[in-house]
Amino acid sequence: MRLLIRVDGSPRMGGGHVMRCLTLAEAARGRGHAVQFVTVAAPEGDMVPRIRAAGFAATALAPCDSWPTDPEAPPHRHFLSLPWEDDALLTAEAVLAMAPDWLVWDHYGLDARWVNRVRAAGPTTMRVMAIDDLDDRPLGSDLVLDQTRLPPVTYRYPALAALTGPSYALLRPEFAERRTAALARRGGPVRHVLVAPGMADAAGLAPLALQALAAFPDLTAEVVMGAASQSAAEVAVLAAHDPRVTLTLDATDMAARMAAADLCIGAGGMTTWERCCLGLPTVAVAVADNQRGTLDALATAGAAVTLGLDDARQPGRMAAAVAAAAAQAGQIAARAAALADGLGAARVIDVLEGRLRPVTEADAETLFQWRNRPAIRAMSLTQDPLDWATHVDWLARAATRDDGLWCIYAEGGRDLGHVNARREGKTWHWGFYIGAEDAPKGAGRRMLAAFLRALLARDDFEVLTAVVKPGNAASEALHRGFGFRPAASETPELLAFTLSRCELAQRYAFACMIEG
Repeated sequence: MRLLIRVDGSPRMGGGHVMRCLTLAEAARGRGHAVQFVTVAAPEGDMVPRIRAAGFAATALAPCDSWPTDPEAPPHRHFLSLPWEDDALLTAEAVLAMAPDWLVWDHYGLDARWVNRVRAAGPTTMRVMAIDDLDDRPLGSDLVLDQTRLPPVTYRYPALAALTGPSYALLRPEFAERRTAALARRGGPVRHVLVAPGMADAAGLAPLALQALAAFPDLTAEVVMGAASQSAAEVAVLAAHDPRVTLTLDATDMAARMAAADLCIGAGGMTTWERCCLGLPTVAVAVADNQRGTLDALATAGAAVTLGLDDARQPGRMAAAVAAAAAQAGQIAARAAALADGLGAARVIDVLEGRLRPVTEADAETLFQWRNRPAIRAMSLTQDPLDWATHVDWLARAATRDDGLWCIYAEGGRDLGHVNARREGKTWHWGFYIGAEDAPKGAGRRMLAAFLRALLARDDFEVLTAVVKPGNAASEALHRGFGFRPAASETPELLAFTLSRCELAQRYAFACMIEG
């Protein structure tokens, strides 16, 4: 498998996007996959050296000083370093050179227009994953990785399939490696505080934290931040006048430092899930608007004590939050640890490795067992148990027919389900089920998303229809969730649904796929 990753990092926008993409890239490389990056080389500083130091090829894009105003630009257009059209053209050149199986992009300043422009230049088999937690613009992607919000989440801009929540958080392997030891020491008294304001600390969180900790003379504190942080000089002065405080710049062993701490004062963002993985009780401060929803959900779950930035700047509010977190540190640690286990990168790679393949006669036993499961028979149009001889004969014919698709969906190295569609002209009629009893959550939706993408790539697809038994609420909800409309049923006792190519492409912002 080949992955091309488009991501930026700089002092202005921080390095978190690049770091989580590097975690994904390293997990992919560990499975034997090829990974390359496309990223902007910014004069004020960038992450190109960090990417290349990790052993990945990186195409460096040159930034542009100015360009005409774009009235349709996303809300976070200020993160762009060159016009999206130029960005798409240069990224498309990298796509043509690599022919990736997946284009992965992590950038608040880009949107579906960019995706469609790049997708049009790539192979029809290339799929696209967006890493995004804003839901503030169409993404035009086959899969969305939204790792920073707690489900359930209702999306304003729907995706064919989404990986939602911190079980998919892209954490470096050392966090999972230290998890057991870190959790074993939780629940004791709070003596040592880690202050983790992020790489840039444009919000000035670190000085606020040290001012609050002055009210706790029995606590020691370590501030870990980037050497280029905007508050580094101020923190150095504060640390020089307080023997309880140490300052560490550009640490490379954050998992070890988090594991050794009893409490953290930190910014929101990806470090939230690093702390959760290690059960580190935290006073979490939303230093950006997009962090507020996640931190509100953490507070509701009792997995952190949270503050908005304005509250954190009010005299006494931070100190009160520290006291509250210390008083319930054990409970916070347990609730936080239940949210993220550090294995998210492996789960994401499992999904990216997911594939549809044609059914063969060698699948006879697997399909026979799946289809004869009582739960599957109960929701099938024909509920009678399969007869082996009849089943083998059907499979032999299906494997050679040219009027449809009969596929097995595999993910994580094992077969999970079956989806098929018969073609009548340019109208297709589908059926499906997940056969593996212990299939990962959401595998059915991902299987169907992959199948829909396969149909969109065909010139002979215009309409997809389905029939559902009344009472099969899950299937009915799934079809409505994909955008199917109710249709007249030829069989009164069944529900019918339909979805056209145009409806499918427009719903998911696949502009370049509206024409067959």
